[in-house]
Amino acid sequence: MFEYEGVSYKVNVTGSGVYREIMHRIIEQLQTGLAIHGRLMVVRFDLHSDSFQADNAEIRAFRRRIMVWVERTYQTRHIGFVWARERETTKHQHYHFALWIDGNKIQHPKKLLAHIMQTWEAIDPSSHSMPYIKKPFYFVDNQETLADAVYRVSYLAKTRGKGYRPEQVKDYSTSRLRL
Repeated sequence: MFEYEGVSYKVNVTGSGVYREIMHRIIEQLQTGLAIHGRLMVVRFDLHSDSFQADNAEIRAFRRRIMVWVERTYQTRHIGFVWARERETTKHQHYHFALWIDGNKIQHPKKLLAHIMQTWEAIDPSSHSMPYIKKPFYFVDNQETLADAVYRVSYLAKTRGKGYRPEQVKDYSTSRLRL
């Protein structure tokens, strides 16, 4: 369990600890997105690469491209996100990513996920992939569905796999939504 502003949230970090700072930012940004839009679609996906990158330039450029596409395609702003960089048994990092969008503007993420996959794989078709994730999205419009989304996205805050990077490179990044 993780407590944030007096509310306890169940977390998905079995066999690992939780990075409190990442969890704090995830919940804060989800709550802010919900306050702005009233209804969110939260989409969770993974991005794999067969090549090691010493920095996060690739994921930053990818995120910018996706944000621009979402703004134009769904005519929405105030898009929330979190990504976490991990490296475990392989020599290459992978990323876990969650994106939250105005749930009144998007009804199903099929088109969004297809574009995400196309954009990621286009960076380096020989080494980039996006594995299938079962139940990759949630609609959030109340505290109960928020708790479900927090649980699913909390996986990004697990301690296992973090820290295997050059010192100046971050393990994660989040949006900076404000009311």
